[in-house]
Amino acid sequence: MRALVYTAPHRVELREVERPVTGGGDVEIAVEAAGICGSDMSGFLGHSRRRIPPLVLGHELVGRLRDGKRVVVNPLISCGRCTACLSGAQNLCSSWRLLGLDRIQGCFAESVALPESQVYEIPDDLPDHSAVMTEPLANIVHLFRLASPRPFFRMGIVGGGTMGSLALLTALHLGVRDILVQDVSDVRLDTARRMGATLTANAATEEGRSEAHRFAGHGLDFVLDASGTGPARQAALDLCRPGGVVLLLGMSSERSEVDFVTSIRKEHRVLMSFAYTPVDFERSLALLKAGEIDLTPWTIEMPLEHGQQAFERMTSAPGNTLKMVLRVH
Repeated sequence: MRALVYTAPHRVELREVERPVTGGGDVEIAVEAAGICGSDMSGFLGHSRRRIPPLVLGHELVGRLRDGKRVVVNPLISCGRCTACLSGAQNLCSSWRLLGLDRIQGCFAESVALPESQVYEIPDDLPDHSAVMTEPLANIVHLFRLASPRPFFRMGIVGGGTMGSLALLTALHLGVRDILVQDVSDVRLDTARRMGATLTANAATEEGRSEAHRFAGHGLDFVLDASGTGPARQAALDLCRPGGVVLLLGMSSERSEVDFVTSIRKEHRVLMSFAYTPVDFERSLALLKAGEIDLTPWTIEMPLEHGQQAFERMTSAPGNTLKMVLRVH
């Protein structure tokens, strides 16, 4: 079968590979479309220690079972037996696995095999480009459930990429009125304004940083770092009010130096959010089915054969594109 194989940093190639083998309880899925995630881009650039070539990347997919049923897949596979799984925190499973990570082949291929429990049937009227958003949106559903912000909270989002934009749309859906989006890209900030952000600020300029702090006043109630760089993590802490919540989601940098003493004196509550549970995945899918979260205007599609071009575009000059979808079948 055809697959887009990560062969070296900055290089993916279309190759013929063996079809996946299905074990007990597994089902084979013919992949129709697959989304490129930020973690896939990190792997493509050679920044991920757990994505070693040769490897088929990708974990956001929509496809069909052998009986023709159209499905999306939860690509985060947990053991179901450890303490975390039994307590409902499958994302913290002691032996979790993910498509396109370590030696597990991903979904930039004509076919994948997963446990049947990971598969969710979807209606034909849910477009492929919306269906592939189930997995990334599940991360946002999870972080809002984890943070449980109080009603009428004021929010800041540092990082206006895909995850930051999904967080913005979800916050608006929750009825949040005052939302600041901070980024270093004027294109992304323009997109955030179009989505409904109350204020956008360019953190690369003194004027933008000053404008953000004027808007924050004594601080915002809930600030999300959707970037994961050192400056972004510090910016999230700087924008948060005393006693407020800072949630760290982005994983661009493994280590960062931040001003902990100031945050201790402000009694910040710092939370960290990783992935999602099956409940989050189901709720994400429900939001997409209802059309309540939609990135269609900022999504483009390219054939699997143009995978190299697609990755180069998303890692070097994405413009206002927030989601790249590869058409497989």
